[in-house]
Amino acid sequence: TTVFASGTVPADASGQITALVETVPADVLQEGTVQEPESEADVLTTEGTDAASAKEQTEEIQKAARTAAEEQVKAAQEAAAAQAKAVQEAAAAKAAQEAAEAAAQAAMVDAILAQNGVSRQEYDLLAALIQCEAGGESYIGQVAVGNVVMNRVESSNHPNTISEVIYAAGQFSPVRNGSLSRTLSSGNISASCRQAALEAIAGSEPVGDKLYFRRVNGRSGQVIGNHVFY
Repeated sequence: TTVFASGTVPADASGQITALVETVPADVLQEGTVQEPESEADVLTTEGTDAASAKEQTEEIQKAARTAAEEQVKAAQEAAAAQAKAVQEAAAAKAAQEAAEAAAQAAMVDAILAQNGVSRQEYDLLAALIQCEAGGESYIGQVAVGNVVMNRVESSNHPNTISEVIYAAGQFSPVRNGSLSRTLSSGNISASCRQAALEAIAGSEPVGDKLYFRRVNGRSGQVIGNHVFY
């Protein structure tokens, strides 16, 4: 019998020492340290930590999604505001341009009228007569009617103002039937008739020195549209 520090190991009949092999649990490490199995509390703690981590990640993802959505909404609002501002600025610029053009046109009209000694009222009257007599005619036909009136103003056989020529007894049917008065009251005069009146006052003479016109009826003369000038 051999005695070891851990106890007595018996020898067999031959005198050989038989080693007793003790099974070492798997929890024993190579260095001889025993790894204790995880307790239920440790497991619960680990699971709780993992759940908390997952929750934090989810919250972070949700927060990032909300932030991205808010940024998109803000960007869309800023883009819409910028577009609205651009539209307003374009409208303001257009209005300013139209106002400037209108002012320039008015200044040009005033200059031509002043140069030819014609008042604004007579200009409106001539434009209204052209509207009544030739509103449906071509532009040259409209200027031709104004040309006849201005020829009469210059003629020694007719009054020497636009108003007197137009209102002379028995000369223009729109005066007799009241359409001229209605047109003046309504102001329903096309831009082309106004421009034709201005051009006639400025000296345009598409029918030369002719003093009369009427609907085409076989009479000889210069025909423009539905009128013959003579």
